[in-house]
Amino acid sequence: MSKSTQKYTYTMPTEQYEEMQRFVEANGFRSVSSFVCRAVSFYMAYLNSRNANEFLAPVIAGTLKSEIRSVEKNLSEMIFKLAVEQSMANNITAYCNNYDMDEFDGLRRDCERIVAETNGIIDLEEAFRWQEEEY
Repeated sequence: MSKSTQKYTYTMPTEQYEEMQRFVEANGFRSVSSFVCRAVSFYMAYLNSRNANEFLAPVIAGTLKSEIRSVEKNLSEMIFKLAVEQSMANNITAYCNNYDMDEFDGLRRDCERIVAETNGIIDLEEAFRWQEEEY
Protein backbone atom coordinates (compact mmCIF):
# COMPACT_ATOMS: atom_id res chain seq x y z
CA MET A 1 0.00 0.00 0.00
CA SER A 2 1.59 3.26 -1.08
CA LYS A 3 1.05 6.55 0.69
CA SER A 4 -0.26 9.38 -1.41
CA THR A 5 1.66 12.60 -1.14
CA GLN A 6 0.94 16.14 -2.10
CA LYS A 7 3.19 19.14 -2.39
CA TYR A 8 2.63 22.04 0.05
CA THR A 9 4.34 25.38 0.36
CA TYR A 10 5.23 26.81 3.75
CA THR A 11 7.40 29.68 4.80
CA MET A 12 10.05 29.57 7.50
CA PRO A 13 12.98 31.74 8.56
CA THR A 14 16.16 31.27 6.50
CA GLU A 15 18.23 30.38 9.59
CA GLN A 16 15.75 27.64 10.51
CA TYR A 17 15.88 26.21 6.97
CA GLU A 18 19.70 26.21 7.01
CA GLU A 19 19.73 24.46 10.40
CA MET A 20 17.23 21.93 9.06
CA GLN A 21 19.55 21.29 6.06
CA ARG A 22 22.39 20.50 8.52
CA PHE A 23 20.13 18.03 10.36
CA VAL A 24 19.12 16.38 7.08
CA GLU A 25 22.76 15.90 6.04
CA ALA A 26 24.02 14.86 9.50
CA ASN A 27 21.25 12.31 10.12
CA GLY A 28 21.05 10.67 6.69
CA PHE A 29 17.57 11.71 5.63
CA ARG A 30 16.70 11.18 1.95
CA SER A 31 15.38 14.70 1.60
CA VAL A 32 14.22 17.78 3.43
CA SER A 33 10.65 16.57 2.86
CA SER A 34 11.27 13.29 4.70
CA PHE A 35 12.85 15.23 7.57
CA VAL A 36 9.90 17.65 7.76
CA CYS A 37 7.38 14.78 7.69
CA ARG A 38 9.19 12.99 10.50
CA ALA A 39 9.57 16.19 12.53
CA VAL A 40 5.89 17.04 12.16
CA SER A 41 4.87 13.48 13.14
CA PHE A 42 7.12 13.66 16.19
CA TYR A 43 5.72 17.02 17.25
CA MET A 44 2.10 15.89 16.80
CA ALA A 45 2.82 12.79 18.92
CA TYR A 46 4.36 15.07 21.54
CA LEU A 47 1.25 17.27 21.58
CA ASN A 48 -1.00 14.22 21.83
CA SER A 49 1.04 12.85 24.73
CA ARG A 50 0.61 16.12 26.62
CA ASN A 51 -3.15 15.67 26.34
CA ALA A 52 -2.77 12.05 27.44
CA ASN A 53 -0.77 13.18 30.48
CA GLU A 54 -3.64 15.37 31.58
CA PHE A 55 -5.85 12.28 31.56
CA LEU A 56 -3.31 9.67 32.71
CA ALA A 57 -1.77 11.64 35.60
CA PRO A 58 -4.89 11.44 37.82
CA VAL A 59 -5.39 7.78 36.90
CA ILE A 60 -1.79 6.92 37.76
CA ALA A 61 -1.96 8.94 40.99
CA GLY A 62 -5.16 7.14 42.01
CA THR A 63 -3.64 3.75 41.25
CA LEU A 64 -0.51 4.56 43.24
CA LYS A 65 -2.55 5.76 46.22
CA SER A 66 -4.57 2.55 46.14
CA GLU A 67 -1.44 0.39 45.99
CA ILE A 68 0.18 2.33 48.83
CA ARG A 69 -2.95 1.89 50.97
CA SER A 70 -2.88 -1.84 50.27
CA VAL A 71 0.80 -2.18 51.19
CA GLU A 72 0.27 -0.03 54.28
CA LYS A 73 -2.62 -2.26 55.39
CA ASN A 74 -0.57 -5.43 54.85
CA LEU A 75 2.41 -4.00 56.74
CA SER A 76 0.19 -2.87 59.60
CA GLU A 77 -1.30 -6.35 59.91
CA MET A 78 2.15 -7.98 59.86
CA ILE A 79 3.51 -5.54 62.46
CA PHE A 80 0.49 -6.22 64.70
CA LYS A 81 1.08 -9.99 64.45
CA LEU A 82 4.77 -9.51 65.24
CA ALA A 83 3.91 -7.34 68.24
CA VAL A 84 1.59 -10.07 69.57
CA GLU A 85 4.33 -12.69 69.16
CA GLN A 86 6.88 -10.37 70.80
CA SER A 87 4.51 -9.75 73.70
CA MET A 88 4.09 -13.49 74.18
CA ALA A 89 7.88 -14.02 74.09
CA ASN A 90 8.42 -11.17 76.57
CA ASN A 91 5.87 -12.59 78.98
CA ILE A 92 7.33 -16.11 78.75
CA THR A 93 10.84 -14.72 79.29
CA ALA A 94 9.71 -12.62 82.27
CA TYR A 95 7.95 -15.63 83.80
CA CYS A 96 10.96 -17.96 83.36
CA ASN A 97 13.73 -15.59 84.50
CA ASN A 98 14.41 -13.50 87.56
CA TYR A 99 16.01 -10.24 86.45
CA ASP A 100 16.24 -7.28 88.76
CA MET A 101 15.42 -3.86 87.31
CA ASP A 102 19.07 -2.75 87.10
CA GLU A 103 19.89 -5.76 84.92
CA PHE A 104 16.78 -5.10 82.86
CA ASP A 105 17.77 -1.47 82.17
CA GLY A 106 21.29 -2.54 81.18
CA LEU A 107 19.89 -5.23 78.91
CA ARG A 108 17.63 -2.67 77.21
CA ARG A 109 20.57 -0.34 76.52
CA ASP A 110 22.66 -3.24 75.17
CA CYS A 111 19.79 -4.43 72.97
CA GLU A 112 19.18 -0.93 71.61
CA ARG A 113 22.89 -0.71 70.70
CA ILE A 114 22.88 -4.14 69.04
CA VAL A 115 19.71 -3.41 67.06
CA ALA A 116 21.21 -0.11 65.88
CA GLU A 117 24.49 -1.82 64.89
CA THR A 118 22.78 -4.69 63.04
CA ASN A 119 20.07 -2.49 61.50
CA GLY A 120 17.41 -4.60 63.20
CA ILE A 121 18.62 -7.96 61.90
CA ILE A 122 18.72 -10.15 65.00
CA ASP A 123 20.03 -13.68 64.95
CA LEU A 124 18.95 -15.95 67.82
CA GLU A 125 22.27 -17.85 67.75
CA GLU A 126 24.16 -14.56 68.08
CA ALA A 127 21.96 -13.64 71.04
CA PHE A 128 22.77 -16.97 72.73
CA ARG A 129 26.51 -16.40 72.13
CA TRP A 130 26.25 -12.84 73.45
CA GLN A 131 24.42 -14.06 76.57
CA GLU A 132 27.12 -16.65 77.23
CA GLU A 133 29.85 -14.01 76.88
CA GLU A 134 28.08 -11.39 79.02
CA TYR A 135 26.74 -13.56 81.83
